[in-house]
Amino acid sequence: MYQHESYVYLDEAVSNALYPDLKNKNLRNIGLERLGEIHRIDNYGSLNILLKQENDFSLMRIEDGFSTIFFNLKGQLREEVESLVEHQGLYFKEID
Repeated sequence: MYQHESYVYLDEAVSNALYPDLKNKNLRNIGLERLGEIHRIDNYGSLNILLKQENDFSLMRIEDGFSTIFFNLKGQLREEVESLVEHQGLYFKEID
């Protein structure tokens, strides 16, 4: 998130219901600890991270505290994500 230009947003329903003061705000600079607190409290919503690499955007969506889904991963960013996933002892599954 900090290695690339990024934008961090809460799911619309979550920002309306639990965090109205964070609605439509880029949360990139509130710190990882605070983002973790928000996500632990809200275990039914999503945190969306748009990652920019050159002229492309990728989306990292963390849902329900269990699933992390990536969309439109390409090139160097894809390699970085795959390496991080493997380093954490997890697996990277591609769905068509």
